[in-house]
Amino acid sequence: MYIYELPFEINKELCRLLDIEDYWKELAGNWMQYSAFEVNDIEQTARRQAISPTNQLFTRWGQLNHRVEELFILLYKMKHMPALICLKPVVNSDFHKLLSKHINSNSARERKTAVIHDSSYKKSSQKSDGNFGSIPLPVMLIEKGVHLPTTSRIQNGNSPSPNYETSTDISKTSSTQGEKGNEDDEIMRNVSAVPRISYEELKEATGNWSDSNLLGRGGFGQVFKGEWKHLTVAVKRLRDNNDRNKELIREMCLNQYRHDNILPLYGYSLGGPEACLVYQLMAGGSLEQRLRGKTHHPPLSWSQRYNIVHGVARGLTFLHTMAGTPLIHGDIKPANILLDTCLMPRIGDFGLARKGPYGDERSDVKVSKVYGTKPYLPDEYLRARSLSPAVDVFSYGVVMLEVATALPAIDKARPEHLLSMYMHQLYNQGLDMATLEDPVLRGSVHASPAMCRAFVAIGLHCTKFLRQQRPTMLDVYKKLKEMEVPNNNNFT
Repeated sequence: MYIYELPFEINKELCRLLDIEDYWKELAGNWMQYSAFEVNDIEQTARRQAISPTNQLFTRWGQLNHRVEELFILLYKMKHMPALICLKPVVNSDFHKLLSKHINSNSARERKTAVIHDSSYKKSSQKSDGNFGSIPLPVMLIEKGVHLPTTSRIQNGNSPSPNYETSTDISKTSSTQGEKGNEDDEIMRNVSAVPRISYEELKEATGNWSDSNLLGRGGFGQVFKGEWKHLTVAVKRLRDNNDRNKELIREMCLNQYRHDNILPLYGYSLGGPEACLVYQLMAGGSLEQRLRGKTHHPPLSWSQRYNIVHGVARGLTFLHTMAGTPLIHGDIKPANILLDTCLMPRIGDFGLARKGPYGDERSDVKVSKVYGTKPYLPDEYLRARSLSPAVDVFSYGVVMLEVATALPAIDKARPEHLLSMYMHQLYNQGLDMATLEDPVLRGSVHASPAMCRAFVAIGLHCTKFLRQQRPTMLDVYKKLKEMEVPNNNNFT
Protein backbone atom coordinates (compact mmCIF):
# COMPACT_ATOMS: atom_id res chain seq x y z
CA MET A 1 0.00 0.00 0.00
CA TYR A 2 1.25 3.45 -0.92
CA ILE A 3 1.13 6.43 1.43
CA TYR A 4 -1.53 8.10 -0.71
CA GLU A 5 -3.73 4.98 -0.29
CA LEU A 6 -3.91 5.25 3.50
CA PRO A 7 -7.52 5.01 4.76
CA PHE A 8 -8.86 8.41 5.77
CA GLU A 9 -9.37 7.60 9.46
CA ILE A 10 -5.88 6.12 9.87
CA ASN A 11 -4.30 9.10 8.09
CA LYS A 12 -6.29 11.49 10.26
CA GLU A 13 -5.22 9.76 13.48
CA LEU A 14 -1.56 9.66 12.38
CA CYS A 15 -1.71 13.40 11.70
CA ARG A 16 -3.17 14.01 15.15
CA LEU A 17 -0.47 11.91 16.84
CA LEU A 18 2.46 13.41 14.94
CA ASP A 19 1.22 16.99 15.11
CA ILE A 20 1.49 16.78 18.90
CA GLU A 21 4.65 18.58 20.01
CA ASP A 22 5.78 18.60 16.37
CA TYR A 23 6.80 14.95 16.30
CA TRP A 24 6.36 15.17 12.51
CA LYS A 25 9.48 17.35 12.41
CA GLU A 26 11.55 14.58 13.94
CA LEU A 27 10.12 12.13 11.42
CA ALA A 28 10.85 14.49 8.51
CA GLY A 29 14.26 15.70 9.63
CA ASN A 30 15.87 12.77 11.42
CA TRP A 31 14.35 9.84 9.55
CA MET A 32 13.15 11.01 6.14
CA GLN A 33 16.32 13.11 5.92
CA TYR A 34 14.62 16.31 4.77
CA SER A 35 16.75 19.42 5.26
CA ALA A 36 15.87 22.14 7.77
CA PHE A 37 14.90 24.38 4.87
CA GLU A 38 12.50 21.74 3.51
CA VAL A 39 10.96 21.08 6.93
CA ASN A 40 10.33 24.79 7.31
CA ASP A 41 8.81 24.93 3.83
CA ILE A 42 6.42 22.09 4.71
CA GLU A 43 5.41 23.89 7.90
CA GLN A 44 4.84 27.20 6.11
CA THR A 45 2.81 25.54 3.34
CA ALA A 46 0.62 23.76 5.90
CA ARG A 47 0.11 27.03 7.77
CA ARG A 48 -0.93 28.89 4.61
CA GLN A 49 -3.38 26.15 3.68
CA ALA A 50 -4.60 25.73 7.27
CA ILE A 51 -3.96 21.98 7.22
CA SER A 52 -2.05 19.51 9.36
CA PRO A 53 1.73 19.77 8.78
CA THR A 54 1.91 15.97 9.07
CA ASN A 55 -0.64 15.70 6.29
CA GLN A 56 1.45 18.06 4.14
CA LEU A 57 4.53 15.93 4.87
CA PHE A 58 2.67 12.76 3.87
CA THR A 59 1.42 14.44 0.70
CA ARG A 60 4.92 15.44 -0.36
CA TRP A 61 6.49 12.12 0.62
CA GLY A 62 3.62 10.14 -0.88
CA GLN A 63 4.00 11.85 -4.25
CA LEU A 64 7.37 10.12 -4.50
CA ASN A 65 5.74 6.69 -4.41
CA HIS A 66 6.72 5.73 -0.85
CA ARG A 67 4.92 2.84 0.81
CA VAL A 68 3.18 2.46 4.18
CA GLU A 69 5.72 -0.23 5.14
CA GLU A 70 8.53 2.31 4.77
CA LEU A 71 6.69 4.70 7.07
CA PHE A 72 6.18 1.90 9.59
CA ILE A 73 9.92 1.16 9.70
CA LEU A 74 10.79 4.83 10.16
CA LEU A 75 8.28 5.14 13.00
CA TYR A 76 9.74 1.97 14.51
CA LYS A 77 13.21 3.55 14.50
CA MET A 78 11.67 6.70 15.91
CA LYS A 79 10.07 4.56 18.67
CA HIS A 80 6.68 6.21 18.31
CA MET A 81 4.43 3.50 19.73
CA PRO A 82 1.00 5.17 19.24
CA ALA A 83 1.73 5.76 15.55
CA LEU A 84 2.92 2.17 15.09
CA ILE A 85 -0.27 0.86 16.67
CA CYS A 86 -2.28 3.12 14.37
CA LEU A 87 -0.55 1.67 11.29
CA LYS A 88 -0.77 -1.94 12.46
CA PRO A 89 -4.00 -2.79 10.58
CA VAL A 90 -2.57 -1.79 7.20
CA VAL A 91 0.84 -3.52 7.23
CA ASN A 92 1.76 -7.15 6.73
CA SER A 93 1.74 -9.34 9.86
CA ASP A 94 5.53 -9.73 9.57
CA PHE A 95 5.86 -6.12 10.68
CA HIS A 96 3.90 -6.80 13.85
CA LYS A 97 7.04 -8.44 15.27
CA LEU A 98 8.68 -5.02 15.35
CA LEU A 99 5.74 -3.65 17.27
CA SER A 100 6.02 -6.49 19.78
CA LYS A 101 9.65 -5.61 20.42
CA HIS A 102 8.68 -2.12 21.49
CA ILE A 103 5.79 -3.35 23.59
CA ASN A 104 8.08 -5.74 25.47
CA SER A 105 10.78 -3.18 26.06
CA ASN A 106 8.72 -0.08 26.68
CA SER A 107 4.96 0.02 26.81
CA ALA A 108 4.71 3.67 25.95
CA ARG A 109 6.71 6.45 24.45
CA GLU A 110 8.06 8.52 27.33
CA ARG A 111 9.27 11.68 25.75
CA LYS A 112 7.78 15.06 26.51
CA THR A 113 9.53 17.14 23.86
CA ALA A 114 11.09 16.65 20.48
CA VAL A 115 14.16 18.84 20.16
CA ILE A 116 15.16 19.23 16.56
CA HIS A 117 18.59 20.52 15.57
CA ASP A 118 19.27 21.76 12.06
CA SER A 119 22.36 19.59 11.92
CA SER A 120 20.21 16.52 12.39
CA TYR A 121 18.42 17.25 9.17
CA LYS A 122 21.50 17.08 6.99
CA LYS A 123 22.94 13.86 5.70
CA SER A 124 26.72 13.93 5.91
CA SER A 125 27.21 12.70 2.37
CA GLN A 126 24.90 15.32 0.87
CA LYS A 127 26.83 17.77 -1.28
CA SER A 128 24.05 20.09 -2.30
CA ASP A 129 20.60 21.27 -1.38
CA GLY A 130 19.26 18.16 -3.12
CA ASN A 131 16.65 16.17 -1.30
CA PHE A 132 18.44 12.94 -0.45
CA GLY A 133 15.68 12.42 2.10
CA SER A 134 13.31 11.62 -0.71
CA ILE A 135 15.24 8.45 -1.60
CA PRO A 136 12.94 5.50 -0.88
CA LEU A 137 14.03 3.30 2.02
CA PRO A 138 14.34 0.13 -0.13
CA VAL A 139 16.79 1.89 -2.43
CA MET A 140 18.82 3.21 0.51
CA LEU A 141 19.09 -0.37 1.75
CA ILE A 142 20.04 -1.67 -1.69
CA GLU A 143 22.86 0.88 -1.88
CA LYS A 144 24.12 -0.40 1.47
CA GLY A 145 24.22 -3.97 0.11
CA VAL A 146 21.07 -5.25 1.81
CA HIS A 147 19.06 -7.98 0.08
CA LEU A 148 15.44 -7.09 -0.62
CA PRO A 149 12.53 -9.25 -1.76
CA THR A 150 11.86 -9.38 -5.51
CA THR A 151 9.30 -7.14 -7.11
CA SER A 152 7.05 -10.10 -7.90
CA ARG A 153 6.63 -10.73 -4.19
CA ILE A 154 5.49 -7.17 -3.62
CA GLN A 155 3.18 -7.34 -6.61
CA ASN A 156 1.44 -10.37 -5.14
CA GLY A 157 0.27 -8.17 -2.32
CA ASN A 158 2.86 -9.18 0.26
CA SER A 159 4.95 -6.54 1.97
CA PRO A 160 8.68 -7.06 2.39
CA SER A 161 9.68 -8.68 5.64
CA PRO A 162 11.21 -6.39 8.28
CA ASN A 163 14.02 -8.93 8.60
CA TYR A 164 15.71 -7.32 5.62
CA GLU A 165 17.14 -4.71 7.99
CA THR A 166 19.87 -7.10 9.09
CA SER A 167 20.31 -9.18 5.97
CA THR A 168 23.48 -8.60 3.97
CA ASP A 169 23.04 -11.21 1.25
CA ILE A 170 23.20 -9.47 -2.08
CA SER A 171 24.74 -10.48 -5.36
CA LYS A 172 26.75 -7.97 -7.37
CA THR A 173 27.78 -8.16 -10.98
CA SER A 174 31.45 -7.68 -11.65
CA SER A 175 32.38 -4.53 -13.51
CA THR A 176 34.41 -6.66 -15.90
CA GLN A 177 31.34 -8.37 -17.33
CA GLY A 178 29.92 -7.42 -20.71
CA GLU A 179 27.33 -4.77 -21.43
CA LYS A 180 24.42 -7.19 -21.03
CA GLY A 181 25.61 -8.22 -17.59
CA ASN A 182 25.98 -4.59 -16.56
CA GLU A 183 22.46 -3.78 -17.75
CA ASP A 184 21.04 -6.72 -15.82
CA ASP A 185 22.93 -5.57 -12.73
CA GLU A 186 21.56 -2.05 -13.13
CA ILE A 187 18.00 -3.35 -13.33
CA MET A 188 18.39 -5.76 -10.42
CA ARG A 189 19.73 -3.02 -8.16
CA ASN A 190 16.80 -0.74 -8.84
CA VAL A 191 13.81 -2.78 -9.94
CA SER A 192 12.74 -3.87 -6.45
CA ALA A 193 12.09 -0.24 -5.54
CA VAL A 194 9.78 0.31 -8.53
CA PRO A 195 6.32 -1.29 -8.74
CA ARG A 196 5.79 -3.55 -11.74
CA ILE A 197 2.45 -3.08 -13.49
CA SER A 198 0.86 -5.42 -16.00
CA TYR A 199 0.56 -4.25 -19.59
CA GLU A 200 -3.16 -5.05 -19.62
CA GLU A 201 -3.67 -2.84 -16.58
CA LEU A 202 -2.05 0.10 -18.36
CA LYS A 203 -3.93 -0.65 -21.54
CA GLU A 204 -7.19 -0.39 -19.60
CA ALA A 205 -5.98 2.73 -17.74
CA THR A 206 -5.43 4.55 -21.04
CA GLY A 207 -8.66 3.46 -22.71
CA ASN A 208 -6.88 0.94 -24.96
CA TRP A 209 -4.29 3.57 -25.89
CA SER A 210 -7.04 5.90 -27.07
CA ASP A 211 -6.04 8.81 -29.30
CA SER A 212 -8.14 11.03 -27.06
CA ASN A 213 -5.69 10.27 -24.23
CA LEU A 214 -2.57 10.87 -26.32
CA LEU A 215 -0.53 13.62 -24.67
CA GLY A 216 2.39 13.68 -27.06
CA ARG A 217 5.05 11.85 -29.03
CA GLY A 218 8.79 11.75 -28.51
CA GLY A 219 11.92 10.08 -29.78
CA PHE A 220 11.25 6.98 -27.72
CA GLY A 221 7.50 6.59 -28.18
CA GLN A 222 4.13 7.98 -27.15
CA VAL A 223 2.81 9.39 -23.87
CA PHE A 224 -0.78 8.76 -22.81
CA LYS A 225 -2.96 10.09 -20.04
CA GLY A 226 -4.42 7.35 -17.85
CA GLU A 227 -6.31 6.60 -14.64
CA TRP A 228 -4.44 4.06 -12.51
CA LYS A 229 -5.10 3.26 -8.84
CA HIS A 230 -7.34 6.35 -8.58
CA LEU A 231 -4.42 8.46 -9.81
CA THR A 232 -4.16 10.44 -13.01
CA VAL A 233 -0.89 9.33 -14.57
CA ALA A 234 1.19 9.72 -17.70
CA VAL A 235 2.12 6.44 -19.38
CA LYS A 236 5.10 6.44 -21.73
CA ARG A 237 4.79 3.59 -24.23
CA LEU A 238 8.27 2.92 -25.59
CA ARG A 239 8.93 2.07 -29.20
CA ASP A 240 10.06 -1.49 -29.80
CA ASN A 241 13.63 -0.82 -30.88
CA ASN A 242 17.16 -1.29 -29.65
CA ASP A 243 17.05 1.90 -27.60
CA ARG A 244 14.04 0.72 -25.59
CA ASN A 245 16.01 -1.14 -22.97
CA LYS A 246 18.49 1.71 -22.60
CA GLU A 247 15.61 4.12 -21.99
CA LEU A 248 14.05 1.77 -19.46
CA ILE A 249 17.32 1.19 -17.62
CA ARG A 250 18.17 4.89 -17.43
CA GLU A 251 14.75 5.80 -16.09
CA MET A 252 14.72 3.01 -13.52
CA CYS A 253 18.26 3.70 -12.38
CA LEU A 254 17.46 7.36 -11.99
CA ASN A 255 14.55 6.37 -9.77
CA GLN A 256 16.94 5.74 -6.88
CA TYR A 257 17.86 9.44 -6.89
CA ARG A 258 14.60 10.96 -5.64
CA HIS A 259 14.26 14.72 -5.53
CA ASP A 260 11.40 17.19 -5.40
CA ASN A 261 12.44 18.65 -8.76
CA ILE A 262 12.75 15.34 -10.60
CA LEU A 263 9.68 13.66 -12.05
CA PRO A 264 9.06 10.49 -10.00
CA LEU A 265 8.64 7.12 -11.67
CA TYR A 266 5.49 5.41 -10.37
CA GLY A 267 5.98 2.06 -12.05
CA TYR A 268 6.98 0.13 -15.16
CA SER A 269 5.71 -2.66 -17.37
CA LEU A 270 7.69 -5.39 -19.13
CA GLY A 271 6.52 -8.47 -20.98
CA GLY A 272 3.84 -6.83 -23.12
CA PRO A 273 4.09 -5.75 -26.75
CA GLU A 274 5.92 -2.62 -25.57
CA ALA A 275 7.75 -1.63 -22.42
CA CYS A 276 5.99 1.16 -20.50
CA LEU A 277 6.94 3.71 -17.86
CA VAL A 278 4.36 5.31 -15.56
CA TYR A 279 4.75 8.80 -14.11
CA GLN A 280 2.81 11.35 -12.16
CA LEU A 281 0.78 13.48 -14.56
CA MET A 282 1.82 17.10 -14.22
CA ALA A 283 -1.39 19.09 -14.39
CA GLY A 284 0.40 22.39 -15.01
CA GLY A 285 1.70 21.23 -18.38
CA SER A 286 5.20 21.89 -19.61
CA LEU A 287 7.19 25.12 -19.44
CA GLU A 288 7.19 25.07 -23.24
CA GLN A 289 3.38 25.16 -23.33
CA ARG A 290 3.21 27.94 -20.75
CA LEU A 291 5.74 30.16 -22.54
CA ARG A 292 3.99 29.70 -25.89
CA GLY A 293 0.49 30.26 -24.50
CA LYS A 294 -0.64 26.78 -25.56
CA THR A 295 -2.76 26.14 -22.46
CA HIS A 296 -5.78 27.75 -20.82
CA HIS A 297 -3.56 28.93 -17.96
CA PRO A 298 -2.75 32.64 -17.52
CA PRO A 299 0.76 33.89 -18.43
CA LEU A 300 3.57 33.27 -15.96
CA SER A 301 4.48 36.18 -13.68
CA TRP A 302 8.11 36.96 -12.87
CA SER A 303 7.83 35.42 -9.42
CA GLN A 304 6.46 32.22 -10.98
CA ARG A 305 9.21 32.19 -13.60
CA TYR A 306 11.76 32.64 -10.85
CA ASN A 307 10.36 29.72 -8.85
CA ILE A 308 10.48 27.52 -11.94
CA VAL A 309 14.08 28.27 -12.95
CA HIS A 310 15.15 28.10 -9.31
CA GLY A 311 13.63 24.63 -8.97
CA VAL A 312 15.23 23.41 -12.19
CA ALA A 313 18.62 24.75 -11.05
CA ARG A 314 18.15 22.95 -7.75
CA GLY A 315 17.33 19.67 -9.51
CA LEU A 316 20.30 19.92 -11.86
CA THR A 317 22.62 20.81 -8.99
CA PHE A 318 21.48 17.64 -7.29
CA LEU A 319 22.12 15.51 -10.39
CA HIS A 320 25.56 17.00 -10.95
CA THR A 321 26.73 16.70 -7.34
CA MET A 322 24.74 13.81 -5.85
CA ALA A 323 27.58 11.29 -5.67
CA GLY A 324 31.05 10.77 -7.16
CA THR A 325 29.97 10.59 -10.77
CA PRO A 326 27.61 13.36 -11.95
CA LEU A 327 24.50 12.43 -13.91
CA ILE A 328 24.07 14.56 -17.02
CA HIS A 329 20.51 14.95 -18.27
CA GLY A 330 21.51 15.77 -21.84
CA ASP A 331 18.17 17.18 -23.01
CA ILE A 332 17.22 20.14 -20.82
CA LYS A 333 14.62 22.26 -22.61
CA PRO A 334 11.23 23.81 -21.75
CA ALA A 335 9.35 20.77 -23.11
CA ASN A 336 11.10 18.56 -20.54
CA ILE A 337 10.38 20.86 -17.61
CA LEU A 338 6.98 19.83 -16.25
CA LEU A 339 4.83 21.78 -13.80
CA ASP A 340 2.36 20.65 -11.17
CA THR A 341 -0.74 22.60 -10.18
CA CYS A 342 1.36 24.80 -7.87
CA LEU A 343 3.92 25.37 -10.65
CA MET A 344 6.60 23.33 -8.90
CA PRO A 345 8.92 22.24 -11.72
CA ARG A 346 10.06 18.68 -12.23
CA ILE A 347 12.70 17.65 -14.73
CA GLY A 348 11.44 14.82 -16.92
CA ASP A 349 12.52 12.61 -19.83
CA PHE A 350 15.79 11.06 -18.71
CA GLY A 351 16.05 8.78 -21.74
CA LEU A 352 19.26 10.52 -22.81
CA ALA A 353 20.83 10.82 -19.35
CA ARG A 354 24.40 9.59 -19.05
CA LYS A 355 27.00 9.38 -16.34
CA GLY A 356 29.59 12.11 -16.57
CA PRO A 357 33.33 12.23 -15.82
CA TYR A 358 34.48 10.52 -12.64
CA GLY A 359 37.06 12.04 -10.32
CA ASP A 360 38.54 15.53 -10.03
CA GLU A 361 41.18 14.83 -12.65
CA ARG A 362 38.60 14.36 -15.42
CA SER A 363 36.52 17.22 -16.76
CA ASP A 364 34.69 15.45 -19.59
CA VAL A 365 34.11 12.14 -21.36
CA LYS A 366 34.08 11.40 -25.07
CA VAL A 367 30.91 9.82 -26.41
CA SER A 368 30.42 7.92 -29.64
CA LYS A 369 27.17 9.64 -30.58
CA VAL A 370 25.53 12.96 -29.79
CA TYR A 371 21.92 12.96 -28.61
CA GLY A 372 19.64 15.81 -27.62
CA THR A 373 18.02 18.90 -29.14
CA LYS A 374 20.60 20.88 -31.11
CA PRO A 375 19.55 24.47 -30.28
CA TYR A 376 20.17 23.64 -26.62
CA LEU A 377 23.55 21.95 -27.06
CA PRO A 378 27.02 23.58 -26.94
CA ASP A 379 29.63 23.44 -29.67
CA GLU A 380 32.07 21.17 -27.80
CA TYR A 381 29.38 18.50 -27.53
CA LEU A 382 28.03 18.81 -31.08
CA ARG A 383 31.43 18.87 -32.78
CA ALA A 384 33.88 17.14 -30.44
CA ARG A 385 31.39 14.82 -28.64
CA SER A 386 32.75 16.12 -25.32
CA LEU A 387 30.18 15.40 -22.59
CA SER A 388 30.32 17.13 -19.21
CA PRO A 389 27.93 18.81 -16.75
CA ALA A 390 28.66 22.00 -18.73
CA VAL A 391 26.36 20.61 -21.44
CA ASP A 392 23.41 20.84 -19.06
CA VAL A 393 24.58 24.28 -17.95
CA PHE A 394 24.52 25.49 -21.55
CA SER A 395 21.04 24.03 -22.09
CA TYR A 396 19.83 25.64 -18.87
CA GLY A 397 21.20 28.98 -20.10
CA VAL A 398 19.14 28.75 -23.28
CA VAL A 399 16.07 27.99 -21.13
CA MET A 400 16.79 31.10 -19.02
CA LEU A 401 16.89 33.22 -22.17
CA GLU A 402 13.59 31.72 -23.33
CA VAL A 403 11.93 32.28 -19.97
CA ALA A 404 13.00 35.95 -19.98
CA THR A 405 12.08 36.75 -23.57
CA ALA A 406 9.68 34.00 -24.76
CA LEU A 407 11.76 33.90 -27.96
CA PRO A 408 12.13 30.40 -29.48
CA ALA A 409 15.45 28.57 -29.19
CA ILE A 410 15.71 28.51 -32.98
CA ASP A 411 14.09 30.83 -35.49
CA LYS A 412 15.18 30.87 -39.13
CA ALA A 413 13.56 34.28 -39.59
CA ARG A 414 16.16 35.87 -37.28
CA PRO A 415 19.51 37.14 -38.55
CA GLU A 416 21.08 34.63 -36.16
CA HIS A 417 18.97 31.47 -35.99
CA LEU A 418 20.10 30.17 -32.61
CA LEU A 419 18.78 32.11 -29.63
CA SER A 420 21.99 31.73 -27.62
CA MET A 421 24.12 33.29 -30.38
CA TYR A 422 21.48 35.91 -31.18
CA MET A 423 21.37 37.13 -27.57
CA HIS A 424 25.18 37.30 -27.33
CA GLN A 425 25.20 39.29 -30.54
CA LEU A 426 22.65 41.81 -29.23
CA TYR A 427 24.47 42.10 -25.90
CA ASN A 428 27.76 42.83 -27.66
CA GLN A 429 25.96 45.56 -29.63
CA GLY A 430 25.05 47.22 -26.32
CA LEU A 431 21.29 46.61 -26.47
CA ASP A 432 19.42 46.97 -23.18
CA MET A 433 18.27 43.42 -22.52
CA ALA A 434 15.14 44.68 -20.73
CA THR A 435 13.73 45.67 -24.12
CA LEU A 436 13.49 41.95 -24.94
CA GLU A 437 11.22 41.14 -21.99
CA ASP A 438 8.42 38.68 -22.80
CA PRO A 439 5.75 40.79 -24.59
CA VAL A 440 2.99 39.51 -22.28
CA LEU A 441 4.87 41.20 -19.40
CA ARG A 442 6.59 44.16 -21.04
CA GLY A 443 4.80 47.44 -20.46
CA SER A 444 2.26 45.94 -18.05
CA VAL A 445 1.97 46.18 -14.26
CA HIS A 446 3.64 42.75 -14.18
CA ALA A 447 6.77 43.93 -15.99
CA SER A 448 10.18 43.87 -14.32
CA PRO A 449 13.07 45.14 -16.45
CA ALA A 450 15.49 44.29 -13.63
CA MET A 451 14.37 40.64 -13.56
CA CYS A 452 14.65 40.40 -17.33
CA ARG A 453 18.21 41.75 -17.24
CA ALA A 454 19.13 39.37 -14.40
CA PHE A 455 17.70 36.33 -16.19
CA VAL A 456 19.43 37.23 -19.44
CA ALA A 457 22.72 37.81 -17.61
CA ILE A 458 22.59 34.29 -16.16
CA GLY A 459 21.57 32.89 -19.54
CA LEU A 460 24.50 34.60 -21.28
CA HIS A 461 26.94 33.37 -18.64
CA CYS A 462 25.69 29.79 -18.97
CA THR A 463 25.91 29.85 -22.78
CA LYS A 464 29.51 31.05 -23.04
CA PHE A 465 31.22 29.37 -26.00
CA LEU A 466 34.09 27.96 -23.93
CA ARG A 467 33.03 25.34 -21.41
CA GLN A 468 35.56 26.53 -18.85
CA GLN A 469 33.94 29.99 -18.76
CA ARG A 470 30.51 28.71 -17.81
CA PRO A 471 29.42 28.53 -14.16
CA THR A 472 28.50 25.27 -12.47
CA MET A 473 24.86 24.62 -11.67
CA LEU A 474 25.73 25.11 -8.00
CA ASP A 475 27.04 28.59 -8.87
CA VAL A 476 23.82 29.34 -10.73
CA TYR A 477 21.70 28.05 -7.87
CA LYS A 478 23.54 30.28 -5.38
CA LYS A 479 23.19 33.26 -7.69
CA LEU A 480 19.44 32.72 -7.94
CA LYS A 481 19.09 32.44 -4.18
CA GLU A 482 20.68 35.88 -3.82
CA MET A 483 18.29 37.45 -6.32
CA GLU A 484 15.60 39.85 -5.15
CA VAL A 485 12.27 38.73 -6.58
CA PRO A 486 9.45 41.23 -7.12
CA ASN A 487 6.37 40.55 -5.06
CA ASN A 488 4.01 41.53 -7.86
CA ASN A 489 0.60 39.94 -8.16
CA ASN A 490 0.15 36.96 -10.43
CA PHE A 491 -2.13 37.07 -13.44
CA THR A 492 -5.74 36.24 -12.71
